Amino acid sequence: MASRRPLKSFQSHGRWLLAAVFGLACCTVPIHAAEYQNATEAFNVGAAFYNSRNYAAAQEPFEAALKLTNDERMKLRTYRALMASYRLLPEPDKMYEAAEYVITNSKQAAERSLTRRSLLSFIHQRGKTDEAIKRYEDRLKEKPDDFTSLFLLSEIYARLKQDPERSAELVERLAALKLDEGEPVDVRTQASLAQQYVRARKYEEGAALYETIAPQDEALAAWHYKEAAAAWLKAGNEEKALAAARKSAESEPEKRSELLTYFWHRGLADVFLDAGEPAAAIPHFEKAIENTKIEGYLKSSRERLDEARKQAE
Repeated sequence: MASRRPLKSFQSHGRWLLAAVFGLACCTVPIHAAEYQNATEAFNVGAAFYNSRNYAAAQEPFEAALKLTNDERMKLRTYRALMASYRLLPEPDKMYEAAEYVITNSKQAAERSLTRRSLLSFIHQRGKTDEAIKRYEDRLKEKPDDFTSLFLLSEIYARLKQDPERSAELVERLAALKLDEGEPVDVRTQASLAQQYVRARKYEEGAALYETIAPQDEALAAWHYKEAAAAWLKAGNEEKALAAARKSAESEPEKRSELLTYFWHRGLADVFLDAGEPAAAIPHFEKAIENTKIEGYLKSSRERLDEARKQAE
């Protein structure tokens, strides 16, 4: 979803303008573009509508701001806000335009990912998945190293088309593009590639890649070793699965959220149990149970815990 946080005015002199137009925010009557003195004034009018959640009315002044500026920071900020307006439109063209601009120009990986997620949600809801695929496949034919097309299309194939092989191919190209441009190895991109390998049943490739990136980010090491362990187990290599599981257990524990903590402990417990070390599985099943209130998760974890205890005896 596009951000719904209030937008601040660029300059202090715009505060009076926000107050003056706030009363207009409950209606949808736009001010004509010719009446704006500059981009900041147009943006501030749009911000007043935006802050009152009247996204339809915010579209016209924000678009006027785009026409009145050449400043890249202003354009990025405006396109970011316009996504809320464009989500209301029947056709996706303007939504593509705004999302692509943000993804192409934002320096923040988190913002690029959130924008991609918002666009994918939009095209899925509108039944435009095949149209989006054609749009970005055509672009890649013209420009094979287009970052934005690779970034979006790899996720469309992964999430919306359930085609992990094509997604993995695109993520490989995306990773190679970043290396060619002198950027350091991106753990997020590599983790996405490993995930697509596993989904495509290329378990050994996925496991090896997870193990490669695990030491590169301490906060995610436990998770990535756990994923490597699960992939090695699916590949039929219990020895490597146990080695990766032990590295995961020895890493800084997963603590990003209660749910992820549950999945981490449960994943390790399953690997230990299925690879023949039930005693090592028991404390992780117990921790998994402590970190969820979801009845289905509790039931299956308790059943597996009972199984581990019986085998350990």
